[in-house]
Amino acid sequence: MSPIGCVDILADTCVSGWAADSAEPARRVSVEIVVNSMLVATVPCEAFREDLLAAGIGDGCKAFRYDPSVYLKPGRNSLEVRYAGTDLVVPKGRGYWVRRRDGGISEQRVAFIAALEAYYEFRPEQHVCAIGEGAGALERVLVEAGIPFRRFTGLEVPDDPSGVRLAERADLAISWAWSKPGPGLVRVLRQLVADHMSKAGFLAFGFIETPGVSGQIRQAFDESGQPNVKLESIAPPLGGARRMFAFAEAGGSQARATQAAPILAHIHVPKCAGTSFRALLERYFGPKQLSLYVNDTYFVYGDEALRSYLLQDPEIRGFSSHHVRAFPYWMAGREMLYITFLRDPIEQFVSYMTHIKKHYAGITAESLLDAVPPDAAQLTLREFARWLLTQDRDIPFRENHNVNFFARHSAPASPDRLEAAKAALERFYFVGITERMEDSIAKLRALARSTGLDFPPGPVPVENTSAECRDDLSWINPEDEVGSLLLRSVEKDRQLYDWAAARLEKLGLPTGGISFTSSPP
Repeated sequence: MSPIGCVDILADTCVSGWAADSAEPARRVSVEIVVNSMLVATVPCEAFREDLLAAGIGDGCKAFRYDPSVYLKPGRNSLEVRYAGTDLVVPKGRGYWVRRRDGGISEQRVAFIAALEAYYEFRPEQHVCAIGEGAGALERVLVEAGIPFRRFTGLEVPDDPSGVRLAERADLAISWAWSKPGPGLVRVLRQLVADHMSKAGFLAFGFIETPGVSGQIRQAFDESGQPNVKLESIAPPLGGARRMFAFAEAGGSQARATQAAPILAHIHVPKCAGTSFRALLERYFGPKQLSLYVNDTYFVYGDEALRSYLLQDPEIRGFSSHHVRAFPYWMAGREMLYITFLRDPIEQFVSYMTHIKKHYAGITAESLLDAVPPDAAQLTLREFARWLLTQDRDIPFRENHNVNFFARHSAPASPDRLEAAKAALERFYFVGITERMEDSIAKLRALARSTGLDFPPGPVPVENTSAECRDDLSWINPEDEVGSLLLRSVEKDRQLYDWAAARLEKLGLPTGGISFTSSPP
């Protein structure tokens, strides 16, 4: 047998890819799905894929797909795909997936543990050492989260690291809240690694996230002999302040690893030309650009799931998604550069309705069908709008969709969602305007050039239009019953849009530009 193939997705609800025998192209092969060292399924590779046929991979019927979710436990899970009957792993067929450990602990601590378990596997024989503020509470947190360990030691922050005394070497050293990266941290790290950590030990140190702190952390770990540190922003913030955690193998490789490129995180607000922008990214980056969409209007990715996706392949350049609503600066050890586009809220609202009318017969998402009128395809836009605007429940586009999109999950306790949405977007690498897409992309491209970011050249394709479903819109005025409801429902979205447009204007106008083209036939 001469096995060939590749795993395309290795996730909690989907393991998929293809496999074949190049020596016998007509032969059907199978793959074995292994979860946490247990064989859970043997899956035949027999589904058809046009791209496999075009590439000359037999008759193209070589694909497989499997949902391993029933076998995943809270915490860190190993996933592996092997050619059936062998110990050979299918290329890109080995990785980890972290599931949240709720266990009655706070959301902040759930987020921290999920980030830690992306890099570190807890075992019953381990010794955990906590240092500094909150050290005493950490043991209770680990127990309540169901994390196995043998011994726990809590230490105050030492003024003199030579005074650190552990009865036995630690496997994991955690500091919830170190004051700041600097000479004191360097001394403690050196002392810990040299005298108090096992050879396979691991470090997890947290800091208040401030401008420039990422560089200070990297420098401190580098000076202490731990150059390959991974940074993670933890949101919501621990103890009322956003935290950044540094994770590193104690005594690991002394050679500095090449710093991975930032992640281009395309936050796709529905009906804001995001499909066109996604097409530009996918055309340029190919499989290195993830398309993270699910068939559920209300689904939101947790940080632990998004991190698991990004850690699967260091070559991933970015993602596009409707379903990411929290925006940490660092994830999967990489800087996150968030990009989004806002559209005139009235035009966006109308586009939502025309899109539903055009595609209603093909909608399969129950959550979306429940969020639109049952006779949507036959209604006028005015009657469609009346139905949306008079619902007494939370449905998309009923009220200030964009403000809620950016504020509801990133700042759930905020008394002013408009200001919370602005604060979230202030952290973005770029916020464009759909009606000024040419100008927006030109400025984004110039910004990418000035910061050394690889960004797609060429025109932006036009995708996903539904203009033919428009009808009379003269009712959108303050004197009309439905029109006045609509205008009131987007008041904060209008303020957010105007704010973003003014922010874009301040970026200036670079020379050069691009033009839209129709999609290729």
